[in-house]
Amino acid sequence: MTANLLRLPSGAIVDGWHVSRELGNGGFAVVYLVEKNGKPYALKVARHREASGDDKQTHARMVRETTTLLMLNHPNIIRPQGHGYAETGNMYVALEYVDGWTLAEWKERKHPTIHEILRVFVTLASALSYMHERGVLHRDLKLVNVLIRKSDGEPVIIDFGCATYSLAEDLTEEGLPPGTERFRAPEQFSFLREHKNEHRARYAFKVADEIFALGVMLYDLLTDPRPTENNRRKILNDPLLPHPSAFRVNPRIPEPLSDLVETMISRDPSKRPVDTEALSRELKEHLESSGAEYMLPAHAPSEQWPSGALAAGVAPAAALSDPPLRKRVSRALAAGAAVAVALASTVAFWRVSGDLPAPLPDHSPPPMTSPPDMSLPSPAPMVIPPATDAVQKEGSTVKMDTPEVSAQGRPQRVQKRLSAGECAAMSLVVALAAGCPGSQIRPESFTCPAGAVGAMEDDLHWKDDDGFLLVLDDRHDGEETIWFTPGSDVVGVVPKVKGLPRRQLEVAPPGTRFYGKAYYLSDKMGRADGPALVIRYDRVKLPGQDERPVCFVVETPSYGFKDGRVQAANESAGDVVDRWP
Repeated sequence: MTANLLRLPSGAIVDGWHVSRELGNGGFAVVYLVEKNGKPYALKVARHREASGDDKQTHARMVRETTTLLMLNHPNIIRPQGHGYAETGNMYVALEYVDGWTLAEWKERKHPTIHEILRVFVTLASALSYMHERGVLHRDLKLVNVLIRKSDGEPVIIDFGCATYSLAEDLTEEGLPPGTERFRAPEQFSFLREHKNEHRARYAFKVADEIFALGVMLYDLLTDPRPTENNRRKILNDPLLPHPSAFRVNPRIPEPLSDLVETMISRDPSKRPVDTEALSRELKEHLESSGAEYMLPAHAPSEQWPSGALAAGVAPAAALSDPPLRKRVSRALAAGAAVAVALASTVAFWRVSGDLPAPLPDHSPPPMTSPPDMSLPSPAPMVIPPATDAVQKEGSTVKMDTPEVSAQGRPQRVQKRLSAGECAAMSLVVALAAGCPGSQIRPESFTCPAGAVGAMEDDLHWKDDDGFLLVLDDRHDGEETIWFTPGSDVVGVVPKVKGLPRRQLEVAPPGTRFYGKAYYLSDKMGRADGPALVIRYDRVKLPGQDERPVCFVVETPSYGFKDGRVQAANESAGDVVDRWP
């Protein structure tokens, strides 16, 4: 096992940390659930990736992350529990294990009131103030990097892989520091435009950037009923494009709170709170003066996950008053009572507390945090008596035992086979739990994103016959064969390898990032060449340039389909198109 392809199997031991399973796989590290002295921890192990062109920097990044964490000791910031080296020489840091939901999951599962959301952000601002006083900047604040602990509802800031501190070595090779596009302050993009010809220019990340990111997080929780989904959200960081206030998007939001959010995400950094200590005070004063309108959920539960009612075959009035929801309800009820039976039977796969389904086997990719939507919304926590009927797989059909009364009045056991239509009416995770054979997401034909053709022709100078080599999922090595989850978001990258065609080097050079979604085409869908993984990338970002809409498709042979995931090579060529095939 080389350092570049490091994977720790279940049962492996690293300095006394017993590996249970993989929790997550990021660009420069792999995180495992481990156990020591009977307690769970998270073990983050640095990895070296040829595709990233950063095999030397991964170690430096882990050293910097560990150093950063050792500078902090706060109840709302993830705490280190030890560090060292694996046998392969890769550095690791052991962290406390937080049993909780991401902020987005918490919003959808617990339906918090506006007051509860505001309380969380008061705590986050206070934790950031503590961090900033010590010269530490997180630089990648977003909804998935804050967990709400289930035991006490307290938020915990996690993932310091992009963090830095005063006098730390600069590891950035591009104009902007690492981070996530949506949460970047608009002045970062202005900096890129102003210094586009200065290759050594580096943006100086500031506390004002951190405040902007926190404001985007709060805006998204207040305006988006389903923040775990990959929705098309309002652009908040375009220096020229105005956005609607939180109150205009969601009238439930009190105007004073909406005004506060606007100051946090102001395009003018001087109009934002001067620092996170001032922001913490302002949020706290706002919380203490909040009235009855803050005691309502930011969105009605029916706007978020009405699947509890759907599982019982009952459409809530609130859902039926909403046209988009009404369409989903109609599709769900059209599947008949058998769907309700199937959904109820799958409740055994869900913990009563509302957790995600049981984790996938240890050798598989990390479990999904927000299952893709087939036609119904993904199941929310449901309080239904545990089902006793067994769910079995047999060939391409599903047999479900359901009670039937005999002529003598005694219950009998009969086998119910779910039809393809009934399976299609379920969400992906529920369909997988029920053993539906066709629980894959197939791409439908539709037009390219608005402006894609013009951007490809005029800005990128791409042609219809252009083809580019990609690492399809930048979290894994290009030489690997990996598992993709149909319906999930995928970020591809042009690798730094020798032999790329001159044409690609000119118009899609190494480091170019493609953003899209994975799909699966099985041989049962009329595909003559056998099953395939299809990835449609609809956005691209060349190094040092702005993100643009595109139409770019990769279709590569599938080597297997199991547990709702498709196996394929992680490096393949794709094509520029003017319409999705």
